Amino acid sequence: FLALRLVNGNDCAGRVEVFYNGTWGSVCSNRMSQLTAATMCKHLGCGDGGGIATDFKYGRGSGPTWLDHIECTEQHSSLWQCQSDPWDPRSCDNRAEETHITCIGKKVATSPAAFAECPNSTICSDRDKLRVIGGEDECSGRVEMWHQGSWGTICDDTWDVADANVVCRQLGCGSAVSALSEAAFGEGTGPIWLEKVHCKGTELSLWDCPAKPLFGKNCDHKEDAAVNCSARGCRGTALWDTFPLCFHSDRPRRPATGSTRFSVPVILCIILGTLLCLVLAILAGQIRRARAQQR
Repeated sequence: FLALRLVNGNDCAGRVEVFYNGTWGSVCSNRMSQLTAATMCKHLGCGDGGGIATDFKYGRGSGPTWLDHIECTEQHSSLWQCQSDPWDPRSCDNRAEETHITCIGKKVATSPAAFAECPNSTICSDRDKLRVIGGEDECSGRVEMWHQGSWGTICDDTWDVADANVVCRQLGCGSAVSALSEAAFGEGTGPIWLEKVHCKGTELSLWDCPAKPLFGKNCDHKEDAAVNCSARGCRGTALWDTFPLCFHSDRPRRPATGSTRFSVPVILCIILGTLLCLVLAILAGQIRRARAQQR
């Protein structure tokens, strides 16, 4: 998959990097116009304007230089729509040609209503375009990511707890209890976007992990990756949930069947009902003792 970010600055200012072929790399600035810089700002959700920074205060990169001679027009809202030279890890040899930009806007915190419209909302970033499907809540299930206009799965080759930890953290679901393979929560139906994901476990997003785009037939949906996260019934992200109500469990969970699937409110009702029965039983016993003593 492809991703865009700014480094060594803030969300809306820094050195431009793109994620391609499993690796983050720089973008060369040859023939780049201010309009192309503004298109990058628009792509990042940092307003409709910006320019190329010429002071190079955001440092030099150390990875590949993926793109050069990028030309955007006013009709473009995404960097991927613009024309450029073919992908090449040595698009420019001089690190002084790396692109640094400063945008005039600031990213706005995503509201719950806007997040519900992801991944189609223009406010949503690539980091919002991740979900788990088929589990008993929003914190367990088959991992799916949004790319090129559709949801797709991830192959379980090399899938481990470090990868699952990053997914759970990105979803606001705590840490990973287990990393599951072989379509533990059922097989997906869309494309398989990634294989051989290699997270360290400390990344803030799955997009920050090295991975291999899956273009061949090396994997099928019988190998869909899945996760079980520690926070059950909780999507307490820092964007809007200051005090999320979470239920933690250290036991790995399997897909719920139609006869055993219970929601959190149902479970709470069962617990409260049981406690009420116990209180009534104790009161009844005390009333009987009081009547016996009166006799």
